[in-house]
Amino acid sequence: MSIDDLLDWKEVTFLFVFFVMVFVIPAAVVWATYCERCRIDFRDLWLYHGRLDKFAVIIMGTWWIHSSSMILWTLLRTISTTDYATYMGWAIPIIAKMFAPDRPPPA
Repeated sequence: MSIDDLLDWKEVTFLFVFFVMVFVIPAAVVWATYCERCRIDFRDLWLYHGRLDKFAVIIMGTWWIHSSSMILWTLLRTISTTDYATYMGWAIPIIAKMFAPDRPPPA
């Protein structure tokens, strides 16, 4: 039994794309967040008054697990409209937090 009997090029490509989307992209986002030269800054998503917020880290972690499963289901073509609807429940508060002002408007 050779390796060609176990995996063909489609499966290898699928596994590579899934690995990049699940592990490389989050690592790049975290690196870019703490890089002083980079313009991207997502620290507000998991920091509260300059300190690490455990609840925010848990939310971001579970959101990423859900994102990974959505990517996998999409690539396997087993996803339904209901899955996308439940996924929007994560996106709305995260996007709201990203665009929320740092301080209240002046009175």
